[in-house]
Amino acid sequence: MRTAIIDLGTNTFNLLVAERNAAGHLHVVHSAELPVFLGRGGIEAGTVPPEAFQRGMEALALHTAQAMALGAARITGFGTSALRSARNAGDFVRAAEARFDLRIRVLTGDEEAAMILDGVRQAVPLDDRPALVMDIGGGSMEFILATRHALMWKRSFELGVTRLRARVPFSEPPTVAEELRLAAHLDDRLEPLWAVIDRHAPHRLIGSAGSFDSLAALAARARGNELPADALTCTFDDEVFAQLKDGLMRMDRRERSALPGLPAHRVDHFAHALVAIERVLTAGGIRELAWSRYALKEGAAWRALNDLPSVP
Repeated sequence: MRTAIIDLGTNTFNLLVAERNAAGHLHVVHSAELPVFLGRGGIEAGTVPPEAFQRGMEALALHTAQAMALGAARITGFGTSALRSARNAGDFVRAAEARFDLRIRVLTGDEEAAMILDGVRQAVPLDDRPALVMDIGGGSMEFILATRHALMWKRSFELGVTRLRARVPFSEPPTVAEELRLAAHLDDRLEPLWAVIDRHAPHRLIGSAGSFDSLAALAARARGNELPADALTCTFDDEVFAQLKDGLMRMDRRERSALPGLPAHRVDHFAHALVAIERVLTAGGIRELAWSRYALKEGAAWRALNDLPSVP
């Protein structure tokens, strides 16, 4: 049986069509993302503006058609931060059901974090030491502390890169003062995370999807390689990250746009993501980074294909 998941993110709507292989593992048949920018112009005001509403409907039309063409037995949508905070989220959900017979569940932050971990576990081996998972979205950031056996702590913060860019705009290229203002903003709002890091000392930061997809591709190129199309994970250290960040923070928008591996829809907020990653590495003294290709939509697909409840 094939299942389709549509992850309705703040910046992109992501489609996954998947099935179980002979070994019972998740097999991705098709994966695609469409830039929608659902939160553009309205996320901090708590609304989905009309033009973003229309872009979302157009993306759902393409994704649902593709899922049906690939033989998906069911299609399920999951809304995240932009819909979670929008007063007109109900209008959007009802319109999607009426037009495409698509049922969308708007996840709480805790549900989103737990589903992300379900996806990461399919791609990155965890061990007995605590690892910190970080997922950077447009509207929120999720953090999960886990070992191979246990989910120890999870929390969602409304600190996605679209929100951060609205709160602390960057020049082109960003200035040191702007970077420090963003760091202070993050430090103030991530105090619960800092307490968890101090107590459990995670040895590794695992970044899932989104900005980490681009970071992994750039890290591979920095080492003279291309990230294999079928790679589910890769590792690199904090020195590689620091070199990439230092170079990128000196670039303006035109220079970032020319970077292979950085999609156009991440050009405007990638610097904000890099500052956030650096703050977490610094707070924990973490030297090792790992990338996970799988995140929320893969976690949702894994749950559906194993007949588990739709949310953890």
